[in-house]
Amino acid sequence: MGILKLLKKDVMNIKILGTLLLLIISAEVVAQNTVNYNLYNYSLNLINPAFAGRERNTQLLINSRMQWTGVPDAPRTNTFALTIPFKNNLGIGLNVISDKIFVFNQTQVSLDISYQLQLSDEQQLLFGIKAQGNIYSGAIDQIKIATQNDAFFAEAVNKFSPNFSVGAAIVHEDYTLHAVIKGVLFDNRYKDMQGLKKKNRLDIAFGGLYNLPINDRFTLVPSILVNIAPGAPLAFDLNNTLKINDKHQVGLSYSWNNSLQLNGLIGISKWLKMGYGYTHYTNEISSYQSGSHELMLLCNMDTIF
Repeated sequence: MGILKLLKKDVMNIKILGTLLLLIISAEVVAQNTVNYNLYNYSLNLINPAFAGRERNTQLLINSRMQWTGVPDAPRTNTFALTIPFKNNLGIGLNVISDKIFVFNQTQVSLDISYQLQLSDEQQLLFGIKAQGNIYSGAIDQIKIATQNDAFFAEAVNKFSPNFSVGAAIVHEDYTLHAVIKGVLFDNRYKDMQGLKKKNRLDIAFGGLYNLPINDRFTLVPSILVNIAPGAPLAFDLNNTLKINDKHQVGLSYSWNNSLQLNGLIGISKWLKMGYGYTHYTNEISSYQSGSHELMLLCNMDTIF
């Protein structure tokens, strides 16, 4: 059953979908620059291009996120990311992200270029730039809403939007600090929308982690990620991950006023790791869906070829 059919149902469904659409529309304004991941700690270059090639081996990541289980036409995100280290401390990343969000469709293709500067035997300074193109469309002009003459619903979306991001990080054997300015170019489609034109357009994220060894087998890794995006409330995640023998990981995360996440990573072989994440929402949509699921495969291509 599609979303347009559900809109014609009873008042309760209209209230539910109204809440969901409000969240999606807010997200869509900045979706060209931000993708929601549960397992982002295992693929930081998707957030910050400075991490492209950081592992010094060629890695292939395949990720699929199924959001808001139980809601018809709910968001689905599929990600393909290839990172390659090069000589002279250079790294390259190629990312393809496909989003389907109700009536919206988006494909983001990006290229990351990073450089690692060795500050000492234990510390590196990373720089990176991400050049990206977003192709997105949506028949939002067909959605029936109560508000008349809403600028966002005035016409269907069918557009290509280029953009770029810049990031930096300090990596030590004990800790990591990182920051990125995402989507330096603001989409002109939204520049005249009421409420956005007077807000800060700067879209940034920053965070860090610290390694706390417990013994030879276990290491505790607390981390934090803060997102500041135009048209969206301040968001930050608190994470705590337990590393086991530097091969397996299990973690618990809390997104402020939004959700709880449980995630894990299993080292299946020298070349393959598998990750899973589950999100339980604590916000206003929590009673209308059954959470989100995320699956990830991480391949070390250097051990295959």
